Amino acid sequence: MSREGYIRDLRALIGPRPVNLIGVAALITDPHGQLLLARRVNADHWGLIAGLSELGESPDATLRREVHEESRLTVTAAHLLELLGPAQLSEAPNGDQFYAYTAAYRVTGWHGAPQPDGHELAELRFWPRADLPRLPLTRLGRAALAWTA
Repeated sequence: MSREGYIRDLRALIGPRPVNLIGVAALITDPHGQLLLARRVNADHWGLIAGLSELGESPDATLRREVHEESRLTVTAAHLLELLGPAQLSEAPNGDQFYAYTAAYRVTGWHGAPQPDGHELAELRFWPRADLPRLPLTRLGRAALAWTA
């Protein structure tokens, strides 16, 4: 069952009440130490490639799937940096409430050429570390500043 089907079925049972969701974020650098950032469709902030786990999917498998789906890169090696707890209770535009937990990974091996999927991501770009503080960043983009310091 896909993530969308799982969440739809869950919401049919519990309505908009809060649930815990687990997702991943990928800290990917090129051989020059530049950080790969993504800009989502209809957004102006830059952040990490990220996504939610599907039912029964491990965070490691989610990382590999999300990175490939969103960027066409293949992850060959990664290690867990940190498990981020929710900053607050979040609410989707339809009123559904959730707490988002994110397993942040440093990707240490990958191959391919980054290509945004065009559905979720509008743009992918490697940025020098010095440019990051001047960018409009998402919460995960700001966390990447600390992880790359």
